[in-house]
Amino acid sequence: MGTLSVVFTEIGVDVGLDSFVTLADGTAIDNPRHLAQGLARMWRTQRRLSRRKRGSHRRRKAAVLVAKAHRKIRNQRAAFHHDGSRWLVNRYRLIAIENLHIAGLSRGMLARSVNDAGWRSFFQKLSYKAACAGRELVTVDPRGTSQTCVCGASVPKSLGDRWHACPACSLSAPRDVVSAQIILQRARIRSSGQNVENVVSCVSREAVAFQATE
Repeated sequence: MGTLSVVFTEIGVDVGLDSFVTLADGTAIDNPRHLAQGLARMWRTQRRLSRRKRGSHRRRKAAVLVAKAHRKIRNQRAAFHHDGSRWLVNRYRLIAIENLHIAGLSRGMLARSVNDAGWRSFFQKLSYKAACAGRELVTVDPRGTSQTCVCGASVPKSLGDRWHACPACSLSAPRDVVSAQIILQRARIRSSGQNVENVVSCVSREAVAFQATE
């Protein structure tokens, strides 16, 4: 994720747990799962700490190793967020994201995975980098971004459904890519006031006009 000389106009960004982010153009950045990768080492150091006598030199030494394991995970996650947010800011003038209630998500059944991904930290870094670079960071309503097609049709999915298949316009694409397109579409509509058929739609203006007259 190096610096690019070409700056594109705009992009929608969908954060997730399978891919850390998926962009509206289909680009995906893998989720490194730093906590999951470091759990074995962390558990070993914590078990060693629990076996040491309180107040002993060996316990203090074990506590240092526990802190070091936690710090390594935090540093890896922070470096990943810095690289990812810088890559987006270097590449796009407008970046659209969801206004997620991360505090609520971090207390649900996927709490460990959400906390490991660190979306709040990533969005904070993206926000101040965008401001410093003169980029526009637009947050949109997250409701229904995974349940809607870019043509405007409702396409209900369960959490396990990873593919989007629209019965209205026949769009067939990965769920997260379509969600990112919806996020970008909402940002475009908010900033420009354009109608849905004028932005990223898979249904032509003529088809929308025809449907409206039926």
